[in-house]
Amino acid sequence: MRRIGELVLTTPSLQLLRETWPEAKITLVVAESCLELVPTLPKVDEVLAFRKKLRANGLLLRRLLTGTFDVCLDFTGTDRSALFAIASRARRRLAFDWADKGPLRKLIYQNFVRVAVSSLHTVEHLLALLRPIGLQPTEGELLPVLAVPPLAARRVQILLKECGVPGDFALLHPGTAASEKYWLPERWAEVILHLQHKHGLPCILTGGAEPEEQEHLRAIQTALAMLGDGPLPQPLVVLAGRLDLTLLTALTARSRLAVCCDTAVMHMASAFRRPQVSLFGPTNPFEWRPRHLHSLVICAAFPSAPTEAFSPRAVPAPMSEIPSGTVCRAVDRLLSEGALIV
Repeated sequence: MRRIGELVLTTPSLQLLRETWPEAKITLVVAESCLELVPTLPKVDEVLAFRKKLRANGLLLRRLLTGTFDVCLDFTGTDRSALFAIASRARRRLAFDWADKGPLRKLIYQNFVRVAVSSLHTVEHLLALLRPIGLQPTEGELLPVLAVPPLAARRVQILLKECGVPGDFALLHPGTAASEKYWLPERWAEVILHLQHKHGLPCILTGGAEPEEQEHLRAIQTALAMLGDGPLPQPLVVLAGRLDLTLLTALTARSRLAVCCDTAVMHMASAFRRPQVSLFGPTNPFEWRPRHLHSLVICAAFPSAPTEAFSPRAVPAPMSEIPSGTVCRAVDRLLSEGALIV
């Protein structure tokens, strides 16, 4: 797995494997960028990392070449994962039909699983790879599965106390991996002011250390200074670039409410059933949205209210179409429900 969000959405497949074969040994291969998330995943026996520096992958290749694997499930279908599949020498090697890219791939895999990608949520799409080995999920929509390691929970508790946030807080994650998913800084500022003044919630801003994301966070703070009337009534804590993925997961699990764009934190909040508002513009929420009871999705194509019906043919729209008022009303709705899920 290469992307953090996709790895989180693979956890129902990992969970189904473990529940069906409790004695099996499960080895997971992930990109180096996903390693920090591994302690929060369902029970996996071994994790191997593909590292950016090719010379640093000796352990990975040796383990694949010397292991005894019965089944290899290739969820990503890239040239790199095809190499790992053949190196595993597993008796059965499976990939999706969209990874069937020529005669060489047919020599690598015994099964290509046909899926209608655009008509499935990503969780169901990934689960379909388990069908040829006899695994069928139960009826109903499966959700991501993560767990907070006790040490990470303790570290977050200490961090929050040091930041002056011992109780409830709202987590806002403005950054994403794609700049077209960014929402306007002044609208983030308006939501923060709403959370602080109407609901009395401290706000924690999270994000990465990349220059573009840091600049976006500075623009939000500048907008806050311009729109606000004096000091904020509650703490505003910026933790962007200060948390590894394990701590970010633990912090998300502690939040009273999460507001974010289509990014990995959205899937983390879904795994813990946190009340959340998710903003979608260029990507289709049909495939990626959170699906638990305390989740509201706002689409740029229909920005006046949270979306109730989702379509595989949804039309994308720029994030600038989403007004702050719609997000604030969604926040009010979730917080009025008293939805505090443990």
